[in-house]
Amino acid sequence: MTYRIRIKYWLLFVSCWFLCGSAHAQTRFHIYGQVMDGVTNKPLANVSVYDKKQGAGTTTDSTGAFSMQVLPGPYNLTFSAVGYYTRSRFLEIERGNIRMEVALNPDTRQLDEVNVKGRTPDANVSATQMSVVRLDMKNLRNIPVVFGEVDILKALTLQPGVSTVGEGAGGFNVRGGRTDQNLVLLDGAPLFNTSHLLGLLSNLNADAIQDVTLYKGGIPAAYGGRLSSLLIMNTKPGETDRIRVDGGMGLLTSRLMVQGPVTKNKKLTFLAGGRIAYPSFILGLFPEPTNKDRAFFYDLNGRLTYRLNADSQVSATVYRSYDTFKFPQDTLYTTQSTLLTARWSQRLNPQLSFNLTATQSDYRFFLDGLTAANTYRYRSTIRQRDARLDWLYSPKPTHRLEFGGSMTGYSLLPGSIVPTGDFSNINSLTLPTEQAREWAGYISEEWTPVRVLSVQVGVRYAQFTNVGPGVAYQYAEGQPRTRESITDTLRYNSGQAVAQYGGWEPRLTIRANLTPNSSLKVSYNRTRQFLHLISNTTAISPVDFWKVSDALVPPQVADQLAVGYFRNFNDNMYETSIEVYHKTLENLVEYRNGATLLLNPTLDADLLRAQGKAYGVEVSVQKTRGLLTGLIAYTYSRTLARVSSPYPSVQINGGEWYPSTFDRPHNLTIATQWKWSRGWTFGTNFIYTSGRPTTYPDGTYRLNGAKVLDYSQRNADRIPDYHRLDVSFTKDGRRTPGQRHYSNWSISFYNVYAHKNPYSIYFQRVNTTTKSYQLSVFGTIIPSISWNFTY
Repeated sequence: MTYRIRIKYWLLFVSCWFLCGSAHAQTRFHIYGQVMDGVTNKPLANVSVYDKKQGAGTTTDSTGAFSMQVLPGPYNLTFSAVGYYTRSRFLEIERGNIRMEVALNPDTRQLDEVNVKGRTPDANVSATQMSVVRLDMKNLRNIPVVFGEVDILKALTLQPGVSTVGEGAGGFNVRGGRTDQNLVLLDGAPLFNTSHLLGLLSNLNADAIQDVTLYKGGIPAAYGGRLSSLLIMNTKPGETDRIRVDGGMGLLTSRLMVQGPVTKNKKLTFLAGGRIAYPSFILGLFPEPTNKDRAFFYDLNGRLTYRLNADSQVSATVYRSYDTFKFPQDTLYTTQSTLLTARWSQRLNPQLSFNLTATQSDYRFFLDGLTAANTYRYRSTIRQRDARLDWLYSPKPTHRLEFGGSMTGYSLLPGSIVPTGDFSNINSLTLPTEQAREWAGYISEEWTPVRVLSVQVGVRYAQFTNVGPGVAYQYAEGQPRTRESITDTLRYNSGQAVAQYGGWEPRLTIRANLTPNSSLKVSYNRTRQFLHLISNTTAISPVDFWKVSDALVPPQVADQLAVGYFRNFNDNMYETSIEVYHKTLENLVEYRNGATLLLNPTLDADLLRAQGKAYGVEVSVQKTRGLLTGLIAYTYSRTLARVSSPYPSVQINGGEWYPSTFDRPHNLTIATQWKWSRGWTFGTNFIYTSGRPTTYPDGTYRLNGAKVLDYSQRNADRIPDYHRLDVSFTKDGRRTPGQRHYSNWSISFYNVYAHKNPYSIYFQRVNTTTKSYQLSVFGTIIPSISWNFTY
């Protein structure tokens, strides 16, 4: 009896083993291919490819390519993307891999306001990533903006957690971070300056940009070098079927963009265009003395793309930006940015692909003094060169493995001044150049064991070395660093290590679906920053320069934890989310009271090492379809800093926590679009933010017999709150989605009720009293009109 029972158990075991072995040995096949725009034939990124019944899916990469591993059987694949009609393809997988070419036609009905859907209609809930903003580039023209200029960065500031210091301020702030804590990449190359006209407009021509993605948290392991955010933008690859011309004219700029195939086989495509401004005409309409100011800028974009075959392409891009702003008889500001990128994208097989990229980014700033007897030219520069290799391996639909590495070289000139006239009283001074090298490697895995759970885990390691030639100072111990406390000067030869830093940067994101329409997400990331922007806030406009980490200025480090609840309603028509985040920061750069920043050979004596913390709640409610669409976004956030030191002379506010310059607790945005008949769209933006911190005088003291204002408590006060209403009317001339020749008009009114929002409050002694003055950048309504065409 016992023998028979053993035989039965043995047969059962062998049967189970055989069945399991057969299941594991069951052949898997690959469905792969490319998704293109049905009108322009351009590759489409972030297109969702999904089979609801089988639960298999993926998304296209930046070249429009996709790949998914499946078992034999029937599949009904759905291809969907923002601004396009959804398309389904049925196929039967039996014997081998299947390659597909899919074209999606644009849906003009989906030109929704600032909509931030990135992939599928339910991406708000189903996507692993959180704290991510993706702009729909087809929609930006419907947003009311100053001077009628389409502005990518201004569109981003409508999103929760993204703000600016104020009108006329360059850059943007993410979750209380500083402007230099955002890594802005255009085709993989870092952009150090993002503004025209001293901060009034961004220097990114939206006509040339294909996609925009902002990571406020959960930053991919492939990227690092900044604490707060990652902004990725890619240039359009160029039309493949015909020559296309886009352009437009407004009160401030004119634009022209040409793209199309170069060869008859359409493998080589190009894009070339630019934007030129004539702001001096606008400035001449202002009262004195502003009407005597003069300004000019342009930006250029170019790209060549060569498709070697269906699985391989190479591309080269160039970007150039130039600005001048002149205050008569006083100062001339000039900025220049130049970016170069070369990339080779190769798919080796349906599971494995790579991108090899080389970039160079140059930024130059010039300040010309025009005052008689004090004519001079000041300049500062930074050059960054990168080479990186990124691999993507997708063995199964449930696994997505990314790994790679990068090498970076930095070369900086912190400052140089030379006299420019024969009778100038200015003495020449050039600070030593700074050189540094950085290498990094990363690996990241996105795993979806079941449809209701996905995990993205990764780690990045970065090694940074400040190298000579250079000079470093040693200071006496037991006392604050000052020029008088220098005890020794160290000189380093070319290539010799001055300072070295390195460390691990873990990344983790988890998504768990609570119901088919809701999910809970958690993310954590650590980031390091080896570059620091030193800003002189006492000038008429900020005169900034970059500095690399050295022995006395260590890299900044941030740890951010975020938790979010996401829920969609009414078949994904309404998207809601609430995110809570907390961020700690170490080694922030702060300045001593009365610090000298420009052309200071002993700058490290005036820099202070600070701690920081930021926390907040972001709430978003968005309607994505229908005649009336819109977004309501509210953020409550705090950003604090502290400089603790045993030396009272270098403490700020007695070593206590104080609001940072970017601390604006309440931020509310209400953006709507109402589609009328005959192609008209009515858009509105209402923005309210708390006033930013500032420092008011709290007393006076006598210096050489004269009364002088005393500022003791940093950022203890606030300027008044900011609020503004904008409206726009846009006329779309298209009658069908595939119409090739059309034009549109945009009429907008910025700051409708002409509120005089203060940018700053400053004080002056007048006789025996102290008087306050308010500076407003736009203290009145700004109307504008622009005409755009496509041929």
